[in-house]
Amino acid sequence: MCSSDLARNGRDWHTLLEFCGLVGSIIVDEDGVYDPRLANDRLLLGMKGTFSEMELYTLRQRSQEALKLKASRGELHTSVAVGYVRGNGDRLEKDPNLRVQQAIDLVFRKFEQLQSVRQVLLWLRQESITLPYTTYGPDGRTILWKLPIYNSVLKILTNPVFAGAYVFGRTRSQVRMDAGRKRIVRGLKNSPEQWQVLIHDHHEGYISWKTYERYQRLIGENANMKGEMVRGIDRKST
Repeated sequence: MCSSDLARNGRDWHTLLEFCGLVGSIIVDEDGVYDPRLANDRLLLGMKGTFSEMELYTLRQRSQEALKLKASRGELHTSVAVGYVRGNGDRLEKDPNLRVQQAIDLVFRKFEQLQSVRQVLLWLRQESITLPYTTYGPDGRTILWKLPIYNSVLKILTNPVFAGAYVFGRTRSQVRMDAGRKRIVRGLKNSPEQWQVLIHDHHEGYISWKTYERYQRLIGENANMKGEMVRGIDRKST
């Protein structure tokens, strides 16, 4: 077994050493051969694991800082929202496909008229209007067209990219303890005040930032009203 092939945290590394000692397995790296059953070898392997963990942590921190620096300039694009493409200089530009542009515009126009995500969704499905979706495969980025679901409409209406803004840090990860083990929950939404980077007028938007903020308030009010109605029903049923 080669220790250089392993990327473990400290606890996993020492668990591995204990297991190797129990079954009589040796550990090999570029410096030598080690027997975890021997006290000196076990001590040396423990130190090597600690140094390796620290090195990985340092590399990870440097990588994250580099990503944050790139994001602060509005240049970090892990993915490109439907309705946009990467242009010259890796800048975001509206998709030259007019059908895509018109579909995105339609969602915003209908929300302005109906002022409800659910009503926009029902209208689109009633009229059998499909929306564009991005998919990635061997041939790169491809646009597909499907009847929308609630989340697809909501994502368009709540994504600040369509207001011409660059945002970094919309979601976060949280570490929790589950049955005595560490569990990382990803994709938790941050409030706008918690966004790490917000650059207005970063690219051409489909709506203005003022309109975007008004839409977010309206969506929030609709969600609160729905919650109050559900709680009211619960109280009446008890």
